[in-house]
Amino acid sequence: MTRYDNCRSTRRAVLGTGIILGLASARTSVSAQAIASPEASPDAGTGYARPEMLVDTGWLRDHLDDPMLRVVALMPAETFGQGAIPGSVQIDWPDLEVTDTSDALLAEWQVAIEERLTTLGLTREQRIVVYDEGTLFAARLWWVLHYLGHDGVHVLNGGLPAWTAAGNDVSTDNPTPIASADPYQSTVQPDALAQVLDVEAAIDDPDTMIVDARTPDEYAAGHIPGAVNVNYPLNAEPETPKFWKPAEDLKRLYAEAGVTPERRVIPYCSTGVRSAVTWFTLRLIGFDEVSLFSGSWAEWTLDPERPITTGDAP
Repeated sequence: MTRYDNCRSTRRAVLGTGIILGLASARTSVSAQAIASPEASPDAGTGYARPEMLVDTGWLRDHLDDPMLRVVALMPAETFGQGAIPGSVQIDWPDLEVTDTSDALLAEWQVAIEERLTTLGLTREQRIVVYDEGTLFAARLWWVLHYLGHDGVHVLNGGLPAWTAAGNDVSTDNPTPIASADPYQSTVQPDALAQVLDVEAAIDDPDTMIVDARTPDEYAAGHIPGAVNVNYPLNAEPETPKFWKPAEDLKRLYAEAGVTPERRVIPYCSTGVRSAVTWFTLRLIGFDEVSLFSGSWAEWTLDPERPITTGDAP
């Protein structure tokens, strides 16, 4: 079997109307919790604090026909059309971006996301498995759903490459999703998100670390003062399929950069996609206070008065 598996500053929690995704056949009384939890699956020695955040291909194959499980591919439509896990629906990361986290625009984004996800036919009651084509970007949708208060969301470790490497079938004829009929009421988790004021306060806060998930070249060209650089691909094994590294390797990676669990961590990148991988990883290995600066560099640089540091040092 293959290996798998909170912002202290005051701000308004953005609550919106909502309606989330499902592949809607008829409604069923079976709850997501009725599906055997991946927590019961063997941890394969990876040592994750929250192993349920990941599932392996064996678990997914065994539960693919469960009526309250939905599978979502985070990849371009063209890639999805070339072969995807049977029964899955597709969305891509540009559909999930929010690069202005002001309260008003964040509220608009939330409503737009809920409407977009509703067209995929998912509901709050379903257990959801997200996968990608090996980019690790499934973590972005995991973060979005977590922010909206959706429990029972998992990432397929290794993505589509792991699925095919295990000898599983793919489909080029997945069904057109049917929009969910019932509105989904979000329960926003505000601590999952960092806004600009939080980041500005974090620069001089010894109890907070800012982590830049971009490449070393991007970091050297300009970064938020005090941020340390941990390029997001380092969270996974270099070969394909790209499985998340074991917990001890990940803890060592971040500890060497000064990122430890007793401190609050704010990851960022260019638009909050790569840094969602960092956010996911830190939660996976046991960090409790991790807030994604979803606006990231795109939002930080909107104001020319905000400080920027260049070079290899924080």
